[in-house]
Amino acid sequence: MKKLIICALTIGFITNCSVENVETTDTDITQTYYTEFMACKAGPDQSPERMTNMISEWQQLLEGDSLVGSWGYAPAVETNSTGDTIWWELQWTSQEDANNAWGAWVQNEDAMAWEEKYASVLECDGENRQLHDAAYPMAANTFGELPDTGYFYAEIHICEYNDGASKNDALGFLEGFNNAVNQGGYEETAYHYGNYFQQGNDNGFLWGNFTNSKESMDKANVAFEANVRDKMFPIFSEFATCGEVPDLYNGYTLYWSEDKDFMPTFPSS
Repeated sequence: MKKLIICALTIGFITNCSVENVETTDTDITQTYYTEFMACKAGPDQSPERMTNMISEWQQLLEGDSLVGSWGYAPAVETNSTGDTIWWELQWTSQEDANNAWGAWVQNEDAMAWEEKYASVLECDGENRQLHDAAYPMAANTFGELPDTGYFYAEIHICEYNDGASKNDALGFLEGFNNAVNQGGYEETAYHYGNYFQQGNDNGFLWGNFTNSKESMDKANVAFEANVRDKMFPIFSEFATCGEVPDLYNGYTLYWSEDKDFMPTFPSS
């Protein structure tokens, strides 16, 4: 189950989200979903064509319905906190289902042959994948549609809790933030976001913003400054502090369970 995702990432593409392709959200916007991230490095044979073949063959190896979606993230700048690491995100129906799927994967001869075949395209650390509980409080199509190519732009903020704060404070913030964002300024950006809480880490969380392009992210940030910051930032600052500079990624949807025939289109340069 490698991060097939990212090979082409480095070349121009990831989140989800991303960002995610979810078109509806549950009434309880604080509900979390089991999500894994794997760290990957692009190999010497990466190319859009090889990436497309790699993902197509990977999708054919998937069994059952436990995988909800998969997204790849490739660094959009050289200043990200994890350097040139490419990230593959996998969202599952549950942690138990994920563990069972991984157990079946490593016993699958075709899957092992696939990993060997594409080792020079993408190398991922599946054994040390990071385990998260993720909240997606806003539907991906609230402010417009994502491209048919599967592309999205991601802005990842690394946040730490202030003294005495916790995941509950972060989740409690989401409704007010949604209300502030809905005041306007985000139209046609496909803006949505997610909070990722790593299991075993009580010190902080990741805040991910997702849009349909870098230009849309710039527009969303202008809207935040105009309509959201003054109202919501003081509340946020009571429980968390984030780094001044976010990590930036070009991302692609690699698999979506509600459209199993979907294939991303990777840029040629």
